[in-house]
Amino acid sequence: MKPSGLCVLLLLLAAIASSAASLASAEFLGFSEDGEYAALEQYWIADGSGFPQAEIVVLSVADNSIIRVFDVPWTEDLMYVEGAEMCYENSMNPAREIVLGYAGPFLDSIDISKQNEGVHCISHPVTDTSAESDCVSFVTWVGSLLYRGPQYSLNILEYQETPEPDPEWLSMFDTPVLLEVVITDSNGNTVMHLRDESLQQGYEYVSDYRIRDIYVYDDSLAAIILNTTEPGFEGPDGMFRMVTGVISH
Repeated sequence: MKPSGLCVLLLLLAAIASSAASLASAEFLGFSEDGEYAALEQYWIADGSGFPQAEIVVLSVADNSIIRVFDVPWTEDLMYVEGAEMCYENSMNPAREIVLGYAGPFLDSIDISKQNEGVHCISHPVTDTSAESDCVSFVTWVGSLLYRGPQYSLNILEYQETPEPDPEWLSMFDTPVLLEVVITDSNGNTVMHLRDESLQQGYEYVSDYRIRDIYVYDDSLAAIILNTTEPGFEGPDGMFRMVTGVISH
């Protein structure tokens, strides 16, 4: 996405907030101690219904495959208290505690921990208008006085993909995109490469991606958090996706 595209995205997200569409928040929960898994939590208030929602996605780092997804089903107990309908703010989202309760035993069993966050190499919230949306340079030795490792470049690419047959909803929203993630070293060598070969369940409606965060564990295991734009009930929703992989040396 070019700088003009970034401005459009920022205006779009501002419109999302003003039109009460979902604007999620996200928390990286860390890698497992052995680096085999990584987990991302995101939570939001559903536009239209106002229902508090949250999910935790656990990925296999090496092949970027989804291992488990935990989410919060709709219940009257969350929407109504003594007959009064609740109006939640995302900062006080009760679904967070519920989904962490669901996922906690599994996360503990695979040793997911914030202590295994690794190095937080890049943080570019969507309000950071100086940041490029689709490319960034980073190093894995942030904050280290003793180690000076290589510098990497991350690029994300998008490819429009029209589902077959064309769904009825397509004319109402932007065309969904496939995602490609490429990390190169300072010599231009590709050290990590991921590409969607088809629209993945859970991301089949995404029409835009933007780099948010990069975490690197043990100098080689990468977790990349991306902002996404997807259709919502009252306007485009701002959500998140995590992709993972191994940086080769």
